Amino acid sequence: MKDCLAPYTFPSESEVKKTQTILIWSILTVAVLFDARSYRIPNQLIILGYLAGICLNLQAQGMIGITYFMMQAAWPILLLLPLYICGKQIGSGDIKLFSVMSTMVGFNITFSVMVGSVMVAAIVVVLVSIYERHLYRGKLHYSYYIAAAFFISQLRS
Repeated sequence: MKDCLAPYTFPSESEVKKTQTILIWSILTVAVLFDARSYRIPNQLIILGYLAGICLNLQAQGMIGITYFMMQAAWPILLLLPLYICGKQIGSGDIKLFSVMSTMVGFNITFSVMVGSVMVAAIVVVLVSIYERHLYRGKLHYSYYIAAAFFISQLRS
C-alpha cells in the first residue's frame, strides 16, 4: 500500500529519449506507407502523433509541458507555411509531420531533420535527373526524405 502513495518520480532522460525515438519512428513509418500509397498523410495519424507528443511533454515536464507542447507544435507550421502558400513547395501533411516531430523530439533534432531532408531530396532529384537525362519535375513523397534525414540524425547522435 505504501508504494501506491509514493510521490510520482519523473522518468530518466534516457527513458524519455527511448520513448520519443520509438514513437516518432512509428509515426514516420506509417506516414511513409500512407504517402507511398496515396500522396497523403492522414490527419488521424497527425492527431495520434500530437496526443503522443503532449503525453511525452507532460511526462517529461509536468503541467508546464502543455506550454512546451504548444510552442513546439507551432514553430514548424509558422516556418513552413509560406512554402505551402506560395506554390505548394511542401505539402500540408509534411508540415504537420514536422510539427508532430517537434512535439516529440524538440527543436534541435527537428530543425536538423528539416535541413537534412532538403539535402537528401535534392540529391535524389539530381540523381534521378541525371538518370532520366532531363530535369525531374514530378511530385515527391517528401515523407521519405523526412524519415531518411531522421535516420541520419539518429546515426550521428
